[in-house]
Amino acid sequence: MKNQGGNDNRQHNTIRYASAILAPLAAAFGPLIEAGVLPFANMTSDVNPGLIFGLSAAWLTLGLLSFAKVKSMGGWRVGAVIGAYFVLMSLQTWIYGSLWSPFSVLWLLLLLITFVIFNWRGFWIGGGVYLGAAIVSIVLNHQSLAMPIAYEIISVILLLIASVTTAAIYSSQRASHKDLQMSQAREALERDRMLTLINNITDAVFSINSQGQVRTYNSAALNILDTNQKIDGKSINDLMQIEDEEGGSIDVFAELSKDKTIRKREDLIMRLGDDDLLRLEATFAPVQGSGLKSDTPDSYVLILRDITRVKSLEEERDEFISVVSHELRTPVAIAEGSLDNAMILSSRGHHDQSSEAIAEAHRQVIFLAKMVNDLSTLSRAERGISDEAELIDTIDLAHQLHREYVAQAEEKNLQLNLDVIGRPGNVFASRLYLQELLQNFITNAIKYTQEGSVTIRFKSDGDRVRFEVADTGIGIGKADLKKIFSRFYRAEDYRTRETSGTGLGLYVSSKLARKLGCTIDVQSRLNHGSTFGFSLPIDNNH
Repeated sequence: MKNQGGNDNRQHNTIRYASAILAPLAAAFGPLIEAGVLPFANMTSDVNPGLIFGLSAAWLTLGLLSFAKVKSMGGWRVGAVIGAYFVLMSLQTWIYGSLWSPFSVLWLLLLLITFVIFNWRGFWIGGGVYLGAAIVSIVLNHQSLAMPIAYEIISVILLLIASVTTAAIYSSQRASHKDLQMSQAREALERDRMLTLINNITDAVFSINSQGQVRTYNSAALNILDTNQKIDGKSINDLMQIEDEEGGSIDVFAELSKDKTIRKREDLIMRLGDDDLLRLEATFAPVQGSGLKSDTPDSYVLILRDITRVKSLEEERDEFISVVSHELRTPVAIAEGSLDNAMILSSRGHHDQSSEAIAEAHRQVIFLAKMVNDLSTLSRAERGISDEAELIDTIDLAHQLHREYVAQAEEKNLQLNLDVIGRPGNVFASRLYLQELLQNFITNAIKYTQEGSVTIRFKSDGDRVRFEVADTGIGIGKADLKKIFSRFYRAEDYRTRETSGTGLGLYVSSKLARKLGCTIDVQSRLNHGSTFGFSLPIDNNH
């Protein structure tokens, strides 16, 4: 369909040119002879001038009609117009007699027009018509010809040779032009495919020429540069300021062009502001152009990957392992020493003292078990294990927590209160995460409260459910409030040090809260108790 549309356009344009050029020239030929402007023409003297002007009028009428109606012409109408041109040209040939005249140029033009529209098949038919018209003209006018018949025959042969040669040259050029268009179309298609491919890559990709200017890039490249503007033709060094981990400036284009092999660096930093930065992994890849004798790359590809989170996790992991190792070393050493003492005392018959050493080792094992449990909870939260959300009846949950911890509170002579205000409603969340978060608050409240009470409070707060655990315990100082959610942090208050704790409880709680999509708030005064709380949206859709 596309090719047919192109053929129609070519036919219409050719008819338009023929109407604008050939028809006026052919129409003007006869009147110019009558006026004596072309005295070398060999027109017979007994031709009626009315016939000449009538023929000119026919040319003009045909030219105007075909020019005006060219867009509505189908295939057969185009053929009819060209056929009419050949009829008029044959009549003029017979009238003017001599073929050795400027009129031959019009025949050449008509044959080329026929070739453009109908290719070689139409050209050979047109050539046959011309040859027939020439033979008839020679036969009819052989007695009145000013030039020898041999010259007339040579004129016919030369015109045919000229038209065939011109048509062949045009055909060759058209074929070359078609090949060029197909090549350009394939190139455009491949470029579109390449852009589609790299735009689906999450890493930032830049194609850079030998002058360091950006030629092609993907959407991830704009994201990493934090811009929506076009960056074609801009210098890669102007677009980004990169430095290494020591703070030294990096010339990106120099890094690209310094080597002929693919290289990778993971120590690059791009600053986005005073306090914000990206940690980048960069791949520098030279591209050798095909067919080049020089081994110098003519372009480069730069691939940037944001590894900020990966680097942060690596650093956190290393720090975490270091801290956990330190925290585990002390209870393990105490338990080991206590058991050694117990063995020695037992071997000497001091069973009462060995029992005390065993009890101390047991306390350290219990501490280690708590730390392992906290680490296990932290691991589940970090990896998203058992985070399937479900509909939770908050009233049932409140009574369940109260039943679980009332005995533990009574052991310390504490009153465990349950305060459910109204009907708080249901929430849609991970039951495991919500229970562990509330359990951490309740166990901490009981642990750090020497007298008084602990209150579990659930209440409605607009379109959310408010969860709170309040105690009348030792409270938290202002200096410690900012640090209580840090790993292994324990307040300096001596009363805190008197109780066993891993320093991970509230850190784990903050992770669980983040998984639940909420934030923990704390209200506390030293020696006046603490209240830990958070809220979740009420669910009305399940």
